[in-house]
Amino acid sequence: MYIPPYFKIEDSEAIERIVSKYGFATLITPSPDGLKVSHIPLLYERSGEGGIITGHMARANDHWRAFGGEAESLAIFQGPDAYISPEWYEEGPAVPTWNYAVVHMRGPIQVMDEPDWLSGHVDELVKFHETKALGHPAAPTDPELKAKLLGGIVGFRMNVTTIEAKFKLSQNRSAADRSKAAQRLDASGDQAAGEIAALMRRHGEA
Repeated sequence: MYIPPYFKIEDSEAIERIVSKYGFATLITPSPDGLKVSHIPLLYERSGEGGIITGHMARANDHWRAFGGEAESLAIFQGPDAYISPEWYEEGPAVPTWNYAVVHMRGPIQVMDEPDWLSGHVDELVKFHETKALGHPAAPTDPELKAKLLGGIVGFRMNVTTIEAKFKLSQNRSAADRSKAAQRLDASGDQAAGEIAALMRRHGEA
């Protein structure tokens, strides 16, 4: 991924916040038949310089058959994005552009098909998202229904070896430009635009 120095983010906590909040990711894996691409929720656990990504997909999805433990896959976590009008800047010249936050994580993936691991992973994923949605964990799933559903999915684990994060937040513009653009984003009433404005203030010094 092309990342100019002023857009490069190496703050592990900032990266983890994006991955945690925008965990519905695009997973790409090379295979003899071409690239395999799936759009799925993933969980990330930071550890050292990399970390661990866990997830699952439908057994009928042949993407998982490309996981061999050696071929490198790419997980793309796309954060908020918003259009930036040149009319919002205090200074010129300026052109239309787009602000956004994105995190790429790469590493080999291995299939995790053991029933106990898969059950624990699904419980963790549901607990994480239900707590975000409801403020508390979900009620336990009926054991018979859970066992039946687990038979239709395949789990996997990525050992993250490379992390790249690009937060394009007008860092290459003046403080006055960044501040005015953030104000206009907030005034739009659009949720993603407001999230970009918040990131601009946190990372872009808006």
